[in-house]
Amino acid sequence: MRFYAITLLFPLVGLTACVMEPVQWGDVSYRQSQLGDPDARSAVMSANLPPVSGAAGPCIRSIRTAGTATDLFRVWWSTRSDSSVVLSMQRSGDRGGSWQAPVAVESRDRGRRGCDRPAPGVYYDSVSGYLHLVYFIEGNDGAGVYFAHSMDKGGMFHAPVAVVYGNTPSAASVAGMGDSVVVVFEDPNATTPRIGIALSRSAGHIFEQRGQVTPDDVLALMPWVALDHTRITVWWKTPDQSGSPYGDRVGYRLGRWQ
Repeated sequence: MRFYAITLLFPLVGLTACVMEPVQWGDVSYRQSQLGDPDARSAVMSANLPPVSGAAGPCIRSIRTAGTATDLFRVWWSTRSDSSVVLSMQRSGDRGGSWQAPVAVESRDRGRRGCDRPAPGVYYDSVSGYLHLVYFIEGNDGAGVYFAHSMDKGGMFHAPVAVVYGNTPSAASVAGMGDSVVVVFEDPNATTPRIGIALSRSAGHIFEQRGQVTPDDVLALMPWVALDHTRITVWWKTPDQSGSPYGDRVGYRLGRWQ
């Protein structure tokens, strides 16, 4: 068992603690990409997408969905005239035949990237009714990956929580089971492409544990994650020689949440 001394990110500079590594990881493995893997290049569920107040138009390729036949959700970015963005969510109770009024989840972005940004990540836990979202924005309080969640099937969202700060646009994914939430993300502060992880036992109100999924010598982009009780599986795209993540090779690693 390995232990690390870390500096806590609190106002008391220099405060240190010894914490146990949060996930016991297995070996890194690889497979070919397959049907059902996330693909950031494709747009889904764009029919009847509503206009968003204050936005010029939707980023169609950013649309992501989660849910069941009775509770289906879609989230997407919309650009403003100054090329900042708004994140919106809609719920459908009839397999996408009709949609409720959109809910503005995040409007603090002040970046100028327009649609040139990672799509949001979304996960719906049908047992608890919790809806989880992760996304990258450039806000007044710092750029980075943020987490937002609703505990009533998208009716109301709690205030967003910062997962990791960093200026590099970062793709992220989320999974949950009850009050357990796992977020994986492209590390915006790494010098080579690698995947970080943040874990919460409190439904994402705070992230009590953090770590690294991929070893330093494994290049990894565009992660996605699954959670089954304490079993975590993380997949990622392996960049090719040009740095593109759209090759056929998928890396993955299984871990046990301690």
